[in-house]
Amino acid sequence: MQRKVKSFCRNCSALCAMELTVEDDRLTGVAPDGSVAPGGAYICPKGLAAVEFHNGAEDRLTTSLKRDGSGNFAPIAVDRAMDEIADAIAALVAEHGPRAIAFYHGTGAYRAALGGLMERAMCSALGTPNFFSTMTIDQSAKWVTMGRMGVMASGKPRLPDVDLAVIVGNNPMVSHQAFPFIAGESKAPGRAFEAARARGMKMIVIDPRRTETARFADLLIQPLPGQDVAIFAAIAHILLRDETWNRAFCDRFASQIAQLREAVAPFTPELAAERADVPVEQIEEAAAMIGAAKRPLVGSGSGPSFADHSNLADHMIEAVNALVGGYRRAGDLVRNPGTLKPRPAIETAIAPTRSWERGPKCRTRDIGHLMGEFPTALLPDEILTPGPDKIRALIVLGGNPLMGLGDPARSVPAFEALDLLVCLDARLNETGRHADYVIATAQPFERHDITVAGDAAFPEPFVQYAPPAVPPPDGVIDDWEFYWGVSARMGLPLTFKHWGYGQNYDAIERGLPLPTDPAAKPPSESLIEFLCDEGDVTFEALQASPAGVRPERPPQYVRAMDDNGARLELCPPDVATELAEVLRETPETGFAFRLTSRRVLEAMNGAYRDSKRMARRYPVNWAYLNPDDMADLSIEDGATIEIESGHGLVRGIAKGEDRLRRGVVSMTHFFGVIGPSRDPVAERGSYTGRLTSLDDHIQAINFMPRFSAVPVNLRPVSALQG
Repeated sequence: MQRKVKSFCRNCSALCAMELTVEDDRLTGVAPDGSVAPGGAYICPKGLAAVEFHNGAEDRLTTSLKRDGSGNFAPIAVDRAMDEIADAIAALVAEHGPRAIAFYHGTGAYRAALGGLMERAMCSALGTPNFFSTMTIDQSAKWVTMGRMGVMASGKPRLPDVDLAVIVGNNPMVSHQAFPFIAGESKAPGRAFEAARARGMKMIVIDPRRTETARFADLLIQPLPGQDVAIFAAIAHILLRDETWNRAFCDRFASQIAQLREAVAPFTPELAAERADVPVEQIEEAAAMIGAAKRPLVGSGSGPSFADHSNLADHMIEAVNALVGGYRRAGDLVRNPGTLKPRPAIETAIAPTRSWERGPKCRTRDIGHLMGEFPTALLPDEILTPGPDKIRALIVLGGNPLMGLGDPARSVPAFEALDLLVCLDARLNETGRHADYVIATAQPFERHDITVAGDAAFPEPFVQYAPPAVPPPDGVIDDWEFYWGVSARMGLPLTFKHWGYGQNYDAIERGLPLPTDPAAKPPSESLIEFLCDEGDVTFEALQASPAGVRPERPPQYVRAMDDNGARLELCPPDVATELAEVLRETPETGFAFRLTSRRVLEAMNGAYRDSKRMARRYPVNWAYLNPDDMADLSIEDGATIEIESGHGLVRGIAKGEDRLRRGVVSMTHFFGVIGPSRDPVAERGSYTGRLTSLDDHIQAINFMPRFSAVPVNLRPVSALQG
């Protein structure tokens, strides 16, 4: 019997509404659903592949696994696994204290509302500060910037309110990642950009590649990778030189203009143009466009955050945005204040917090939490360094940190040294293969979920609840059930809370206490209902509206606030010091190319690598090169090449791309095998993490490794064999 079921995609922050076709409790089709959700009917290739993914395209686990003494996996009943894991965690805590336990929140966890919140609840109940996530191996430079500069409580403007969008190292047409960091919409990004262009919005794209997003650009700058600091220091220099910065905004909400002026004075447009290898006229034009805009938004993606000086690059990009007042202002329409947890927008600065300078610190470095997390690049040291409070157990939710971290010579021995490694996933990934237990968890369409992760990110107020479309296989559990089940077996009481980034979980007063009797599991619906209690839509209304609800409410506007003295700090002393250090730098010699990262539309980090469309379009992780560079090196399309950094070597398959500037090789992360690269065709690509070091070129504060703008050399394999 065929039926239609309303649901939503769980791949990225767009959370696109969809309609599933179900026949005899099996998914057989998926289509976009624009009946209620803002943005209309839209779904990307990952959403279209959701059925294929759900039905086992990547060897879906239907039973939990336990590693035996010989290193092989054997099936284990999930209740038995939770019994054993609870005993092991309790023993480690009794002997070594709560800091022996750590949690890792992966990409797949961000759109698992109940699992991610229950993970936080268990971490809080245990009293361990050891929380890590993909954010600190991705864009934690933005957290550092918030901590050093402060933030505007009014937030960033939405795309319909922007007259100039400056997009640096981000390609939302592929990544579907936009608000709040850049101007754009995660859902149907092309339609949104077309509408913005039709009303007159201009766009600047700064990227070594002429990206898919760049087709909307009025100005495209293609610099050498890793030169964002010089470019934006020069743009700040020009804005201050020409007096085109927003003096009224800065007088009221920003400080340290004089310090910034002094620090960027040596960063002339000529110097930046030379370092970035772009025409100086382009830097002058970009600054002129930014200075002339009435409602600009300057923002970046993971490109600058992956390269050297990631914290400084993000700070300078945000400093330029602050110089021109790229924030919502008093009286502006708040297009989406949130539905499940609405919040007013107030035009005021929130002073820098520098959270990492206080509170619990890492054992191996004098660094504290960024947004409640420790830097993930320090995880191997936190495991391997002897002494009290070393990490002995790690619970991974929906992630593959071994592949994400890079430098397997450092990371793999650390994970192997753990007393207990538990992975919650629907598939056995590279990290899971080193685990003691792999807990087979429900897939998105088998669990209760709600769009809490996108609550304030939708272009308009909207919320959708999705009950299971099909039942999970016997023995498979929802992510949240694992955290509650293990805690209940330990007699550890959990309090379920509506948490969000920037909040201290322990300090949130309102919560839902959960039973500690393993036989008294609360229903998922009660947790979803709790998340609706402070919102504009009741759980009953969501149950009655499976396509979602767009609540009716009076328009809300950004409120003015009396001056409380708080200011954005545009150039604190450590930022000025870092600018001076960059000014004195000389280029790394001995390397002819820079390796940059790139996303592909068909995959989300490690997910969907083996979908049919992905395998057809990307049978390998292509090493993209400018055709002129290929001709100079006598490299043909499809040739096997070696790519060597100062830290490691991989093999790749060359592919010409005239969108890419010269001197750059562009590849995607999470492909290939974590071991040495021998045959990139048989291995379905190349693992670029082998070119990254967890010891060298690590940033201060967030300890971000260098994943992009990596100096490399290229050689045809045939030349080596000849």
